[in-house]
Amino acid sequence: MALVTCKGASSSSFTHQLKKFDVFLNFRGEDTRFGFISHLYDALRLRGIHTFIDDKLPRGEEISIELLKTIDNSMMSIIVFSENYASSTWCLDELVEIIECKKNGQLVQPIFYKVDPSKIRSQNGKFGEALAKHERKLKDSKKVERWRKALHETANISGWHYKHSCNEFKFIQGIVEEISNSKFNRTPLFVAQYPVGINYRVKTILLDIESNDGHIICIYGPSGIGKTTIAKAIFNRICDHFDGFCFLENLRERSRTNASVIELQEALLFEILRDTNLKVGNKSRGINMIKERLSFMRILLIIDDVDKWIQIENLLGRCDWFASGSKIIITTRDKHLAATLGNCCSTYSVKELDQDEALELFSMHAFQSNKPKDDYLELADRVIQYAKGLPLALVIIGADLYGRSKLEWRSAVEKYERIPNEEIKKILKISYEGLDKTEKDIFLDIACFFEGFPKEYVIDILDACNLYPIYGIRRLIDKCLITVGQYDKLLMHDLLQQMGRDLVQQESPDLPGERSRLWCYEDVYKVLTQNTGSEKIRGIMICSPEPSKMKLEAKCLEKMKNLKFLMVSNVHICKGLKYLPNELRVLDWSGFPLSSLPSNFDPQKLIALNMPESRVTLDKLFKRIQCKNLTYMNFNYNQYIRELPDLSSATPNIKKLDLKKCRKLVKIHDSNRYLDKLESWDLCGCIELQILPSCIAMKSLKYLDLYNCERVKRFPDFPQEMENLKYLGVANTAIRELSPSIGNLIGLERLDIGSRFYLCHLPSSIYKLQQLRILFLYGNVKFPKDVGIGRQAAACNSYCGFSKYCFPKLNFLKKLTSCFTHSEKCLLSGSEDLNLKESIIRFSRLNRFLIQDSKFLKKIPKLPESIREVYATNCISLNSKSLRKLILQFGRNLGLSPNMKCSGVKRKVLMDSHSHCKLSNQVDCSSRVSLSKFNAIEDESVPTLDTYLIDYEERYDIIVPGKKIPNWINHQSIESSISFWVGPKFPSIAVCVAFHLIPLKDSYANNDKYGSICDGIIDWVCDIHIFTNSRKRRLMVTGRFYGLNCDHLWFYGVPHSRLQREFGDLMQGDRNHVEMSCKINHWVSENGKYAPVIARMGIHVKCLCSPQNSIIFQHNSQNVDDNTELLTPLLSQNGSHTDSDTGEPSSSSSP
Repeated sequence: MALVTCKGASSSSFTHQLKKFDVFLNFRGEDTRFGFISHLYDALRLRGIHTFIDDKLPRGEEISIELLKTIDNSMMSIIVFSENYASSTWCLDELVEIIECKKNGQLVQPIFYKVDPSKIRSQNGKFGEALAKHERKLKDSKKVERWRKALHETANISGWHYKHSCNEFKFIQGIVEEISNSKFNRTPLFVAQYPVGINYRVKTILLDIESNDGHIICIYGPSGIGKTTIAKAIFNRICDHFDGFCFLENLRERSRTNASVIELQEALLFEILRDTNLKVGNKSRGINMIKERLSFMRILLIIDDVDKWIQIENLLGRCDWFASGSKIIITTRDKHLAATLGNCCSTYSVKELDQDEALELFSMHAFQSNKPKDDYLELADRVIQYAKGLPLALVIIGADLYGRSKLEWRSAVEKYERIPNEEIKKILKISYEGLDKTEKDIFLDIACFFEGFPKEYVIDILDACNLYPIYGIRRLIDKCLITVGQYDKLLMHDLLQQMGRDLVQQESPDLPGERSRLWCYEDVYKVLTQNTGSEKIRGIMICSPEPSKMKLEAKCLEKMKNLKFLMVSNVHICKGLKYLPNELRVLDWSGFPLSSLPSNFDPQKLIALNMPESRVTLDKLFKRIQCKNLTYMNFNYNQYIRELPDLSSATPNIKKLDLKKCRKLVKIHDSNRYLDKLESWDLCGCIELQILPSCIAMKSLKYLDLYNCERVKRFPDFPQEMENLKYLGVANTAIRELSPSIGNLIGLERLDIGSRFYLCHLPSSIYKLQQLRILFLYGNVKFPKDVGIGRQAAACNSYCGFSKYCFPKLNFLKKLTSCFTHSEKCLLSGSEDLNLKESIIRFSRLNRFLIQDSKFLKKIPKLPESIREVYATNCISLNSKSLRKLILQFGRNLGLSPNMKCSGVKRKVLMDSHSHCKLSNQVDCSSRVSLSKFNAIEDESVPTLDTYLIDYEERYDIIVPGKKIPNWINHQSIESSISFWVGPKFPSIAVCVAFHLIPLKDSYANNDKYGSICDGIIDWVCDIHIFTNSRKRRLMVTGRFYGLNCDHLWFYGVPHSRLQREFGDLMQGDRNHVEMSCKINHWVSENGKYAPVIARMGIHVKCLCSPQNSIIFQHNSQNVDDNTELLTPLLSQNGSHTDSDTGEPSSSSSP
């Protein structure tokens, strides 16, 4: 006999909490208390079934609230109907409450003790008499009617019927056995000792279950990420809402033989049906038995650690066999399994713990506290950085370090960082061991050499090694061994990378020359200097953590006949190299010291030749060798190349050619116009370049950049249509006129054109570029007027009013110099009366406006509503009123009124005027980098063509000179973070950051009257992060500030739609706590005298902050009047800043 639950229970009630009692007993005391009930209670208690009996509660006319809560807090209610049951109003009130709880999924079971169920249904006999008596006494017909309905409904439930002839002992034992089986099946699974971060992830999956009609949910992720833990927590939450349920753990290990599969099938049938007599016999019969016996039931089935489709088929056959409302949850390391299950399957990728969750979980195991001891903070942080959010590693390492001394901690952490923990490695290896040989090679090559490289680049290289990487890399992604990150880069968790590298080291622990791959500088140094290499070596990376020198024998690589990858950086090889293996696919050598490659080197298999900052001269190189398979060539920053020779025969398959900032390059051979496979050609900064091919007919070309090629006067023709070219940069060249053939670039999406020194005339064919979305205009560019496309276009002055017929997709312009009141010549000569025309508002699709280093620009007029970005860097004469209006306009575009107040701000507390003295303490010297390092980091931020074609939607960005955050911004802090409360949905937010440039050593005495730093240019990058309800997630906002020499304000607005999309899943209830922080990621000072700091931060948002007594609101005492210059000296000579001799702070308004 099956226990009865409410089959209509909705999944929307998947917020189940564990109950206090297993069973609630409802009975008439005078009939059964000292006989049947006492025996039943004792039997249940002896079987470990936590049962509530109200024999000690005082009786009254009304049932108590506490008792009602007890009924609701029980998993099951047993109603014992006896002869005088209906005479008790207490029993009947309890019964009504039990029936209400049944609607919410509570199990309900009646026992008919010496009474006929039909008498209760028809309410005859003593039941009828008792109810009639209640009606006369209470005169409350509605209450009695509720009792009648509850009695009728309960009597219709199939229950246990005790008759006079029954053996009471056996009868009770039968009840207890059935309840015990049911109760045992509902015993919560152990989830974790410290389930940190579990509830949030469970909630996210349950929301998906509720909103998704599909009945299969695939939870995937790498080993040790917490998939099983999450699945157990979900099981405990929702199992009570199904007719039957089963959790089958560790299928990968339990499905190795037919016998073990049969055991799993029998376990599934037993867990749901509780029938010990069911025997499967064989695997095929078991599949059909599962269909026949379970197809009518609404079940919850969790199948843990699946790695093959057949394991699912052995249990489910077809996944749609079960009744509507059933849910099947699968945990796996293989994302591709979800694809084999079809459209009925939704997926959830388990992510690593964030920094705060990781620290809490580690601390609970290492310190038995939710945070580390103060004197262990530095070591704890090293563990967190090492584990990178992997719960498995945090738990194992935390438990290992618990109770150990600080010296033991330090020694252990250093060991972890060099040698992977065996217990962690054993778990992480599971997915690797499921790969075939070629897939293992791909994994190890990525782990040792290519982590962080573009996927296409790695595929081209490994394809030349016969590893079938298109399929193999997809397999690694599906197995959660690698991921594809921003800009299509291959990424790997640090612990998986360490595991892979350890596998290589174990090939020959003591003799590195006998391993397949070498990347550790100490091992490489030993092998090369001692000449102990072998044919087993497949790849070498010679990369020193610090610039170093290495003396090598001329033929030190001669033993490595099978070497495929040679990558050298930050190392100067002192002697000449006379041998390179012919099996090389990658030769990546930054600063290669020779003018040519060894004469005996035959690079027929070479795919990538990367030699930035080298001395190689290409004309000499390609006279001697042919590289028919060469696909990637990078010689940027080479100062020895004067001519690019004919590559059409030497490297016909070249796909990417980087000659950026080859400042001695003068000529490009004309035959290079036929490089049909070339997709990307970077000639940016080749300042001596003069001669280009006469025409360009490269059908594959997507990206061509000649920015700052200052001597190029004539641009090649495009004799045929080129639909693949998306980006063309010819800005800051000597080109004064473009050929009409520019109209053949029918796929062009971005064009950079113009010069600071020359007027550039564009042909009428420019309007054929119907796909153009982004247009950068440098200097004065002359557009054709009469182009026969309508009066609106013909009537406009230069390009101050493009019609929609010119460039229908254009939404972005840079440097609108024809909208100035003076010509470009006046701008260059430093006119003191330079202003923008009001007509700029006619650019109805203008997204972005940039003007730099204009000391005399005083006003920015009202901009079109389409505007998203304004960069007016180093324009130190802009008045405060103009800037105030600009920021207000952006605020209105975001729907943020300046009148929004924060109730948490009661009054303003001014800091003292000497607060600037403390700012030097905020300089983050650890984030300071060299200029070359800064440029390298920034080059990484734009590694692909797509980054040049980004749309600027869903963001509002202003960078202008200034040091005062507007007073109307309703949350401000002198710190670099701010917290506030918002409602159930994420509102629009505006962030305002004040950056100060402060001296590293000297005083502020060398500031001029504008507050500019005349002898220093500072670049920096700033990131904004967001925390919601204590969960950290990075808001993808990065501000880049280049070439600045005075204080600046950064205003960044993000609309509600984007924030809700990115963070809506973190919102909980009607009030949500949000914290936003701002940090300078890295910076460089060209003269080493000044550093950027975040002086103040502001957030404008519609908030629900609770009232507080006060908040620090003003940081810098200086304010600016509307009619005064916005910038004044940073500080007076003595380091403080005042408006008068008294030192009192000013109180005038800021922009």
